[in-house]
Amino acid sequence: MEKFILVLHMCSMISGQCPSSTVAGYQYSTHYDCVASGYKLAHNTFLALEQLEEWDKDHVEKHKMVVKFECRSVKILIPLEKPKV
Repeated sequence: MEKFILVLHMCSMISGQCPSSTVAGYQYSTHYDCVASGYKLAHNTFLALEQLEEWDKDHVEKHKMVVKFECRSVKILIPLEKPKV
């Protein structure tokens, strides 16, 4: 069974580096649901960068910070039943 987790990345468009990544803590049954949620969470996270990362607007402007996201596929393993003896 395949599930998806949402990972947010705080990235600088100047350096091309993403110094901070966070697993959002949500699990989705479909890629579609993960992406739809990713856009919402990335937007809300960007608006809250000052509180979350202590980055003020000057820091965001200077480093051209953005919030990117990805939906990582994770395999859910369902254990087989133990044979009856």
